[in-house]
Amino acid sequence: MENIILTSIDIDSLEKIIKNSVAAAIASSIPETTSKDNEQTFSISELAEYLKVTKATIHAYKKRGVFKFYQTGRTVYFIKSEVDAALKIENNKK
Repeated sequence: MENIILTSIDIDSLEKIIKNSVAAAIASSIPETTSKDNEQTFSISELAEYLKVTKATIHAYKKRGVFKFYQTGRTVYFIKSEVDAALKIENNKK
């Protein structure tokens, strides 16, 4: 962050400095988009259908940390490539 020493400044210039500082702070806090944004996602029901297991099994896997999951509010979703990778790891453990 820049240190600015204000001596004599008009309101319009001060407003512009504040707006630019706030905009820069907000922009730096927004994560960059990744290729994961374009990947297929599953809800709990969709993942259960994909894996041919019950929703309770998916909840158990989620609780044990087998699958990485994302949550927006109450909506939980999984990224297909991460699920597939986790399944390969689990299968190699056996």
